[in-house]
Amino acid sequence: MSEEIWSVPLPADAEEPFKVFVNSVELPADRWSVDGRWIRIRREVRPQPTLGFWKKVTLSIGVGVYGDLRGDQVDIQYQVGGRRALAANVTVMPPQDMTTPPGG
Repeated sequence: MSEEIWSVPLPADAEEPFKVFVNSVELPADRWSVDGRWIRIRREVRPQPTLGFWKKVTLSIGVGVYGDLRGDQVDIQYQVGGRRALAANVTVMPPQDMTTPPGG
């Protein structure tokens, strides 16, 4: 069985060097790589679930909701014009989404 690769898009203005953090812990460089405008992560990353309208309303008035609302937060540190920048809580693409063409 091949290793699953999770993908994170790089910000348009991002320049090297990069650092990848999962849940505020730096991920070793041997667990990720740069592939064009993507960071490819070689470990499972649980995307944070999206909340529907009613779950948001329920949470906003202090009532709990059912289901797992936890996921991994991925942050990317990079350079922009020689200055350090951080993309916090970036979108994580599961392995099966990497090969799916847009719109199909």
